[in-house]
Amino acid sequence: MTVIAVCSAKGAPGATTSALALALTWPLNGDSVLLVDADPAGADLASGYLQGATGPGAGAGAVATARGDLLDAVHGSAVALDATGSRLLLAGPAPFPPTRPGAAPAWSRLRELDSSGEESWTVLVDVGRLPAGADASLLAAADLVVLVTGSSLRAVAAARPAAAVLRAAEPAHSSSPRRWLLVVGERRPYPADEVASSLGLPLLGSLAWDPRAAAVLSDGAPAGRWFARTALMRSAAAVTGRLRDLADPLLSPLSPLKPDATPLRSSASAANQRTVVGS
Repeated sequence: MTVIAVCSAKGAPGATTSALALALTWPLNGDSVLLVDADPAGADLASGYLQGATGPGAGAGAVATARGDLLDAVHGSAVALDATGSRLLLAGPAPFPPTRPGAAPAWSRLRELDSSGEESWTVLVDVGRLPAGADASLLAAADLVVLVTGSSLRAVAAARPAAAVLRAAEPAHSSSPRRWLLVVGERRPYPADEVASSLGLPLLGSLAWDPRAAAVLSDGAPAGRWFARTALMRSAAAVTGRLRDLADPLLSPLSPLKPDATPLRSSASAANQRTVVGS
């Protein structure tokens, strides 16, 4: 299993929409994809893309508190994102509830999915805004963390505190980066590589600025056969391919991934970092 946390900064353009685009374009290859709305201020997917059609008792909170077989709980509480039935959504608004002191976070039960059957799972988690809103324990245990930002000076400035948190939490033992930057709307007005250089995070890729396609994901606007061919979804497919390449080495059965032990903390040196955008 790979757990990928998607987070944002103040005023970021569509971290939830980005996570949904990634879930819809993730290469299945016989595997299953689960998108989880764990944003404390969630419900965007339930009220937007799903148009409120989640039903009672569904969602992330229902799975987190479920007793018994986890796979049954997921299939009973999730909503299918497409006709394959292999792309599922655990919608908000209920975030994973807090646990008693010293206990593992309830959302960590999702790692049991790979032991529930023959399916292999990729879990994408929309964790909300950094640094204040997101669940720090979830971010620390995620295999990969993706920070979503725009390419404007205002977006880059807002992303600096979040980028500092992620840089400080990069596992020291990792042979490759685990914290990445995803730019929405490259060259509006800055190139994605300049944004990544300014924020001190490796560049995962960029998603096209495509308001018509984004409205399908954010607000449930009607979609036809044209939707899969839009610039947004084509760019999302390229990003998921890159994420899959990054995730594959983490799945070796000879060296199972353990949650990162490095605690999240803010970086007082962020203001001293050399910047390109807005320097």
